[in-house]
Amino acid sequence: MMAEEQQPAETPQPKPTAQLRICVWCGTPFAAPKKSGPAPRYCKAGCKQRAYEERKRQDEITAIHDRQQKQLDRILGTLGAKTAAKVRKAVETEPEADQAGPDRPQIEGQAELTVVAGELQLQPVPLTD
Repeated sequence: MMAEEQQPAETPQPKPTAQLRICVWCGTPFAAPKKSGPAPRYCKAGCKQRAYEERKRQDEITAIHDRQQKQLDRILGTLGAKTAAKVRKAVETEPEADQAGPDRPQIEGQAELTVVAGELQLQPVPLTD
């Protein structure tokens, strides 16, 4: 008789299991399927979209801030050192934008800017787009 060839028994490969992840946007735990490529960061498309919109909003805010800073630097470059120091001090006392509201219509420092503008015989203009 011929010796039967024995083939090694196939060991069943475990199926890829879902990996538990935390959504970067909303903090909800979710099961991310095991697949090639980068691991998902968001639990659903809506969270991914909201995160994208927030990144774009932050980029716009940064661009506006940079433009305002360049404007201010250009303006201060044309003023004398004493006046520029007064304006810079007034601008640095400006509160965060989220603190402004109906009960706080003027920024802190607006009065100082108005005084400096009066000394220079200028009309104060807000530093926004």
